[in-house]
Amino acid sequence: MHNHTPRISKSQYLRGLQCPKSLWYYRHRPDLAPETPPGRQALFDAGHEVGVLAQQYFKTGIEITEDYLATDKAICSTQKAVADGHIHIFEATAAAPDGAFSKIDILKKVGKSDAWDLVEVKMSTGVKDYHVDDMALQRHAFTGAGYNIRKSILMHINNQYVRSGDLDLLALFTLADCTEQVTSRLADVDGHVARLLDVIRQQKEPDVAPGDHCFSPFECDYTGHCWPTHPPRSVYDLFPTGPKLNALLARDITLISEIPDDFRMTNRQQVLVQACKTGQVQLDPAKIQKFLLSLKYPLYFLDYETINNAVPLFDRTRPYQQVPFQFSLHVQNEKNGPVNHVEFLSTEKTDPRPAFIEKLIAHCGTKGSVIVYNKAFEKRINDELGRDFPQFKPALNRISTRMVDLLVPFRSRHLYHPDMNGSASLKSVLPAFVPHMRYDTLEISDGGAAAQLYLSCLKDALPAEEQQKVFDNLRVYCGQDTLAEVKLLEVMYGLV
Repeated sequence: MHNHTPRISKSQYLRGLQCPKSLWYYRHRPDLAPETPPGRQALFDAGHEVGVLAQQYFKTGIEITEDYLATDKAICSTQKAVADGHIHIFEATAAAPDGAFSKIDILKKVGKSDAWDLVEVKMSTGVKDYHVDDMALQRHAFTGAGYNIRKSILMHINNQYVRSGDLDLLALFTLADCTEQVTSRLADVDGHVARLLDVIRQQKEPDVAPGDHCFSPFECDYTGHCWPTHPPRSVYDLFPTGPKLNALLARDITLISEIPDDFRMTNRQQVLVQACKTGQVQLDPAKIQKFLLSLKYPLYFLDYETINNAVPLFDRTRPYQQVPFQFSLHVQNEKNGPVNHVEFLSTEKTDPRPAFIEKLIAHCGTKGSVIVYNKAFEKRINDELGRDFPQFKPALNRISTRMVDLLVPFRSRHLYHPDMNGSASLKSVLPAFVPHMRYDTLEISDGGAAAQLYLSCLKDALPAEEQQKVFDNLRVYCGQDTLAEVKLLEVMYGLV
């Protein structure tokens, strides 16, 4: 291959299909690349874990270990592994004459023939549309390099698998034959590769306006660069896209405070606009009063934290199942009475659910409202616990039937503060109404970080003293969630 011919990898091909401008930035403007957020790094780590198990599924094989950038060496090592008679080659690499190159998770020999199957491993629980584009570029690269390719197979997680004892890799993975779908897209790959290589060769970035494609199938790394920045409380907060946004922009209206009173909006949108225009809290006293009258003392303010690992860690769990490992409970026996705090956090390396359930049932009493923020989540966890531990199902159901959702008055805009900025999440509502209680000052400030750090402890990926710090920070974070519910209820009582 001539040195002046650029190459395009599979990930760059998918990036370019989503947006040629994103591909151009990736190749020409490394200074714009954002730091890898912790959540993304956690995904990479989980993907690596699944990839290792996929190799074990095939039992024997040789891995091509060259660095990602050493493409020519990886191609040569792959050819040598083929010549040496290996039947499973992990991370095999090939390039087509047009510059498209790709790795494949498993290059699998078909019997005694000269044909090969391409097996691509994904953490998903099914075949997605962009996977087909992914595999089409792979097939194009390997066929172009002279390989006789039979099937294109997607190896994904089977979310119906329930762990019992050691991991059963044959049951954990599903092998989906995608040859037909992939072959139907092969005719387009030549044109796409040529067009994207032209993009890479350009000196100037392509002219692509931001839009819905910036978030599908993935949120682009460069949204912070491409998307216009808006002042606080702009019309984009109310209408991110669509005809209403366009109608306002056509009239040079960019701030919510400038929206005329006769502009057609839903009731919820009108509440938000009024709050922005007046700077005042908006409330519907009758609706708030009705909500407060529905509460029955004693009150139990409850919140759960969960992990959802791709590979089930415990018996009676499925891939990606939300497994609760912690709860916080504030209990108030009478209105304006003292509030007691109970908490549970499993610090063992075993299934946290049995102890979680027993402590939960013991401390939630048998009567009184159980207040949660986003009831659908806690109720679903209780339903799954009841399914997996049927002896506790009646008691868990009784707790669920007592649940009252504190999210509802805020989501329905029966109570709205201009500083909520259009969001009813606890992270937005709490600092708006209770300014001294914030999440951005906590060591752990969101559920995703809580789950990842807890998983690191479970897998002993952190030293013991670090694990202890994580446990302390988890207690603070989860405790703040239920104390937040207590404080927001106080705010509501104070307004009516």
